[in-house]
Amino acid sequence: ILPSTLEWLREGDAKRAAIQAEIDEDEAGYANFLFSQEEKLRGLENERGEQEPAAGREVFRWSSSRSNPDGFSGPISASRSKEDGAVNIIYVLNGESLAGFGDQVWASSRHISQCLADASVCCEILGEEASSSSSTHPLLGKTFLELGAGAGVPSWTALNCGARVVCTDQAVTDRVRSMAESVQLNYEEMMKNEFAEDDKRLIYAAKARVCPYDWGTSIDEITEALGDDAERFDIIVAADCVFKPWLHDALLSSIDMALSPTGIAFLPFGLHGNTKDEDVWSIAGKAKERGLKVTKLEPKQLTPQKTCMDAKQALVHTIRLSR
Repeated sequence: ILPSTLEWLREGDAKRAAIQAEIDEDEAGYANFLFSQEEKLRGLENERGEQEPAAGREVFRWSSSRSNPDGFSGPISASRSKEDGAVNIIYVLNGESLAGFGDQVWASSRHISQCLADASVCCEILGEEASSSSSTHPLLGKTFLELGAGAGVPSWTALNCGARVVCTDQAVTDRVRSMAESVQLNYEEMMKNEFAEDDKRLIYAAKARVCPYDWGTSIDEITEALGDDAERFDIIVAADCVFKPWLHDALLSSIDMALSPTGIAFLPFGLHGNTKDEDVWSIAGKAKERGLKVTKLEPKQLTPQKTCMDAKQALVHTIRLSR
């Protein structure tokens, strides 16, 4: 985490502690459900003196798959996938940070992660030639930015494939903290498994960063997080971030500022029925107005993450943007 992000997290914790103190003094306690108690935030020791996880915090494993469009997801205790070519990642969700909808892994996030994990598919969507003689993944060394990351599954997938990752989401302290923990857990797992110490993927993973970011604002902190001479990103992903048309301009502004001259941005999304479908699709026209090239990739049907959801919500459309 950048020093500025760490300081921001500390300030957020202090503000929430102050609000919690006010709530504790409120006899009605009408807002207690909005904030956890301090003990829940830091976790409690059980009878054996072991630290229990913080309330609402859950750690999961996801693995890409060439046979299952959704990949495979389960608790952290689940075994790593041994499927040939599978990318295994870890992500942290915190039920305390439910602002927005980043407390779950949407179909669009799973789909773009599948595309990134498979080297041949990744080459295809990037418009690159796949080399049959090279074992190097096309993401190796590329700068990668995720906007509105939530669980950050695309970021951790790219991390495992050797990308130089900066993962961002809205300024919610528990969300950013969960992303930072996900970076560390993935890095530690990479060190324990098939990665040699001098593997470039491991070297780049050690430099991965997370930071809060509001769309449409300055990208200085994001580019600073790269930590080198690179000023823009080769790949940008914003999964399921277009369902609020009134935020399209801010999102596109950020993409326009952050995308390198030869970069590619991917906007995978489902149609959730919260607004008119044509209003969601209007982002394509707005992107063209900014001078960006727009390509619509083949849609892919995945499984809705909840039984109450329509299949349409997990039919993933992807808009590809380039200069």
